[in-house]
Amino acid sequence: MFSDRSTQGLDDELDFSITKGLTVAFVYKEHQVILNLATFSSREQIWVDDEKVVDAKVFALRSEHVLSVGDEEMILSIAMERFMTKIMIRASVAGEIVYETDAIARSNPKSLSWKMVLGFAVAGAAVGYLTASWLV
Repeated sequence: MFSDRSTQGLDDELDFSITKGLTVAFVYKEHQVILNLATFSSREQIWVDDEKVVDAKVFALRSEHVLSVGDEEMILSIAMERFMTKIMIRASVAGEIVYETDAIARSNPKSLSWKMVLGFAVAGAAVGYLTASWLV
């Protein structure tokens, strides 16, 4: 199996921003595949060779899309395996994985520890409580 990397000879890029979401781009047999996962709207968009082929709202933790890439059928799957700490993106052709990456680990080399996440949650709850108390 793969260890959080693209496969032989594939060039890939990953970009993340709060406003634009998570974007993953890779090349498979001279065809460019771009996936964008929106941050707030649950929208998944996929382009193959600059043509948008998928534009869907997905509210599940796992999704799968069948794409025509050249003369082959590619299955692109997106799976949140650990809530907000591991999002696996896999592309397979004829049952063989041709691309795999953990998008969260790649977009944030120093991934958030559970203590930091808990600290942000407690701080957010405290600010929300104080704001609500002040307004009432």
